[in-house]
Amino acid sequence: MAEAGLAAGKVDGGVRSIARAVDVLQLFDVDHPRRTLREIVALTDLPKTTVVRVLATLDALGLIVDQRDSTYSLGAGFLRWVDLARSLWEVGADARRVMTRLVDTCGETVNVYIRQDLSRISIAQVEGTATVRSVVKTGVPYPLETGAAAKILLGGAPESVLRQLVECRTDLDVDSLRREVLGISRAGYAVTHGERELGASAVAAPILSADGRVLAALSIGGPTSRFTADRVDRYVDAVTESAAEISSIGLGSVEAFL
Repeated sequence: MAEAGLAAGKVDGGVRSIARAVDVLQLFDVDHPRRTLREIVALTDLPKTTVVRVLATLDALGLIVDQRDSTYSLGAGFLRWVDLARSLWEVGADARRVMTRLVDTCGETVNVYIRQDLSRISIAQVEGTATVRSVVKTGVPYPLETGAAAKILLGGAPESVLRQLVECRTDLDVDSLRREVLGISRAGYAVTHGERELGASAVAAPILSADGRVLAALSIGGPTSRFTADRVDRYVDAVTESAAEISSIGLGSVEAFL
């Protein structure tokens, strides 16, 4: 579920109406394909009259469907962008083969994360082979301050990003976070247990551009019970080697956006 006011809080002036529309759209996901008017008002913390106007505009554009019982869902207008977005953000076949081989080696779910503003987003995933496995949805923003992939991405982020994170999270200390990120960057990998979610662990390594920039983070994740000390050692080797291979062959056309 999206955080209320997430988009609107980042903008001012004439584009605020667009941000409010985005905030409404972000309330819909696989777990919540339908929302009532009451839910939308409560979750966006907007006046009911404003929400009604936003919904009416989105309905006219085909982006929201009014089901006539104060219930709304996404409209068919989004279908025109689905295949386009998937094709633009799809990693190359060679990179995906490396991801699949990593799953075969470790058995855990593999993701490629990128940084967008103060969030990290998985743009590619190959599910693990175990019955109980990591659940991360592609295209959904996750915190940039927690998790192995987040720490890798922070290693390639400017100082201003660290300071913005600390401003948003008063429990964070910028010096401690900087030292942690620097240590991870020097090591070339990150291992975390229970940071993003209790009982979940991850190992991640950077995918680099030809000029050495951190483009993305390659990560494997799963239940902490499977991330024993001996396995983590093997996972670190497998993930760092796979990330280096993808760095060498490239992520594909999606690199134009990174």
